[in-house]
Amino acid sequence: MKNSTSALNGDFGLIINDVSRRDLKDQDFQRDAYDLWTQRGGLLAVRGDDLRDLAPAELVAWSNVFGDVETKAQAAREDKMVKGFPILRIGNIKNDAGKPAAQLAIVPQLRNDSDVRYNPETRRPVWHTDSTFRQNPPIGSVFHCRQAPTAGGETLFADTRTAYARLDDETKARLAHLEAVCSVAHHDKKISLYSPAYPVLTPEQRAANPPNRVPIVLDHPVSGIPALYGLNSSTCAILPKDEQIAPDVLDVCDLEGVEDDSVQIWRDMLPYVTGPDFTVKWQWQPGDIV
Repeated sequence: MKNSTSALNGDFGLIINDVSRRDLKDQDFQRDAYDLWTQRGGLLAVRGDDLRDLAPAELVAWSNVFGDVETKAQAAREDKMVKGFPILRIGNIKNDAGKPAAQLAIVPQLRNDSDVRYNPETRRPVWHTDSTFRQNPPIGSVFHCRQAPTAGGETLFADTRTAYARLDDETKARLAHLEAVCSVAHHDKKISLYSPAYPVLTPEQRAANPPNRVPIVLDHPVSGIPALYGLNSSTCAILPKDEQIAPDVLDVCDLEGVEDDSVQIWRDMLPYVTGPDFTVKWQWQPGDIV
């Protein structure tokens, strides 16, 4: 690869610099990028001035380098999508009618690097793995920055692979038998409690999107390396693999946005997993793809 690269945090994460739109279409570049993505714990960034005006079709094509792009729109977010493409807008932009054109969650800005680590008292930052509530969760997410704020808006990433590897054997054995119950109805209701404009599911949408269950420890489908998994704002309970969630408990989770106490199993690990040994704070520039 002719482009220069820089590590983001030891073996976790890598940025490829001076990338052009032509590079994204080059098969050798694609092959190298895929290998680096796998080797660097699943975090790869590309940066270049030429990427600022990347077209939606080009973003989808680049995303397909890493796996088949999911085309199904997420419930209650259809009006936040780029028309004709499986791309969800995230931000605070509005359409010509003055209505939100992007998905927005209102959370405090990071004051300094110490705010990266999860704070059990404030439950911030909102650390999560994307889309665990989907019946077939994706292998990853691709972000492209069109506009960046002058301050704030950072995205945080954690190396759950290395964090898992450093756990003691007793903890690993305990986690091996647990699953996270992930409900998009719970996810949306919970976020709406601190972001009032956030969409919530209708009864019909809730019925069409039942909870999904995922393991707390997941072997990566490409590398085979185990990692911690299953924490999302949709995670409403953590249960042994053979135990079902009671319907009345699920109703409280979905309709009131309240977590079951069992989710504390994951939250108790978060200050460790989100410590400086395992994390990257990404400050966006227009054109960045992560």
